[in-house]
Amino acid sequence: MNFLANLGETIPDFSNPNYLIDLILSSVFLVAITVFIAIKINRAIIWIFYGVLDAMFITSFCFGLEGLTFTSLGLLIGGSIIFVFVNSGILRKYVAKPLKAGKAFKSNAQNTFDKEKLIENVCTAVNWLSANKVGALITFERSTPLNDFMKSGTIINCPFTPELVETIFYEGTRLHDGAIIVKNDTIVAAAVYYPPSTKAVVGKFGARHRAALGISEITDSITIIVSEETGRISIAHGGMLDNVKTDEFEKIFRNQIVS
Repeated sequence: MNFLANLGETIPDFSNPNYLIDLILSSVFLVAITVFIAIKINRAIIWIFYGVLDAMFITSFCFGLEGLTFTSLGLLIGGSIIFVFVNSGILRKYVAKPLKAGKAFKSNAQNTFDKEKLIENVCTAVNWLSANKVGALITFERSTPLNDFMKSGTIINCPFTPELVETIFYEGTRLHDGAIIVKNDTIVAAAVYYPPSTKAVVGKFGARHRAALGISEITDSITIIVSEETGRISIAHGGMLDNVKTDEFEKIFRNQIVS
């Protein structure tokens, strides 16, 4: 009777929902992991090894044979570590992909910037350039890469600040001719030259305006032009050239840059 009583204690109670949940979850998880490794390595001996030990683990779990359960589980874990180590070249790509995705996400996060601060800095710089009649050409890259055009200029990769823009375009500096290219809130290149537009335009426009119109015809960039003769502000976009009043510049530029 004592033997039967003790034996009865080792036999699990399948009417207990918690025990059934533990059994199902453990079995599904174990089988999923072992099948994944077996499929990726795809060798007969590994299929046999996992098949036998998976069946042993599930059977011993069902009948409450704790010693056999832990033994089979230990063999499964130890065998998996050895298989993964020996066949690391096969499985490496399944680890590398999530890591690369994480790096890409981190890179995208780093590319975010404060648009309001950029707009404020641009308005400050453009207003100063206009008031002092300093000629300028400021291009903002959007979805069309401007890498090919950067080759004609000088790479600087500096944060966009009014002081830096004013210094670049101040007459007499080595970079004042040509355009600067802005990506996000960074001036990536200066003294960049664009192919001028051949389109007929109404009014008196110089080389800067034709260059700005030319880049707007072949990319989706936005280019701000400040005339050194009159201080007039213009914006080139989509093959069009718009004259902008100083007090309206912030509103119009904001609409362009956030669209």
